[in-house]
Amino acid sequence: MRILYLALLFSNLIASNADSLFVRGNYYFDDEKYVQAARSYERLLNSVEHADLYYNLGNSYYRMGEVGHAVWAYEKGLQFEPRNRDIKHNLEITNTRVKDRIDFPDGFVLLDWYNAYKNSRTINDLLMWGSVFLLLVGLVYVLGQFRFLGRQTTVKLQMTFVILTILIHGICLDKYWDIAEKPEGVIVSTSVNVYSVPAVRDEMIVFKIHEGLKAEITQSQDNWVEIILLDGKKGWIPVNTIRPLS
Repeated sequence: MRILYLALLFSNLIASNADSLFVRGNYYFDDEKYVQAARSYERLLNSVEHADLYYNLGNSYYRMGEVGHAVWAYEKGLQFEPRNRDIKHNLEITNTRVKDRIDFPDGFVLLDWYNAYKNSRTINDLLMWGSVFLLLVGLVYVLGQFRFLGRQTTVKLQMTFVILTILIHGICLDKYWDIAEKPEGVIVSTSVNVYSVPAVRDEMIVFKIHEGLKAEITQSQDNWVEIILLDGKKGWIPVNTIRPLS
C-alpha cells in the first residue's frame, strides 16, 4: 500500500511539473521570448509527448528562425495527429524556407491517394478500424445464425467486412514497415557537408545540404550517419547535424 501511495505521489509530482513547464513555455512564447519557450518545451519532452506540445515547440523554433528544428517538431506532431490542420499548415509554410526541398510531379492517382490515406492515419487508428471490421464480421455471423439477416445478405456483408479487415491490416503493416525499416531525420544544422566516407576530408565532399531537409537514415558508424535523399543522393554526415524522427 505504501509503494502504491509513493507511486501515485510521484506521478502527481511529474504531472504538476509538466503542467508548470507547459504554462511557463506558453508564457515565454506570448512574451516573445522564444528561446526560453523552446527550452521549456524541450524539457517537457523528457516526460510528455503530445501533438500540441510539438506544435508549440515548432512555432517557437520558427519564430527563432530555426527552420530545421521547426520542421522536426511539426513532423513529430503529425506522428501523433496526422490530420491536425494547424500543424500541417505550419509545416507547409516552414517547408517553403527549406533550400533543398525536393518536389516530385504527381504520380499515379490511385497510388497518391493510397499514400495520402496511409500518411493521414496512425498505426493505432488503423488497428482500431481493423478491429472494428473484424468485430463486424463476427456480429454479422451471429445475426445470420439467429436469422436476423438473410443468407445472401449475411454472406455479402461478411465478405465485405473480411476484405476491409484484410485491407486495413495490410495498410497498417505497410505503415509499420515504413517506420521500422526506413528511419528518417531532419537536418538541423544551417548547412552540412555530405561526405562519401565517414570522415572529414575536403576531397570527399560530394554535396551540401541545408536545414529542414528530411532524409532517410540508412546506417550509423561512431559519430556519423549515412543518409539517402528522396532523389537518391547519399553520403555521410555528423550525427549531431540531424535529428531523428523515430
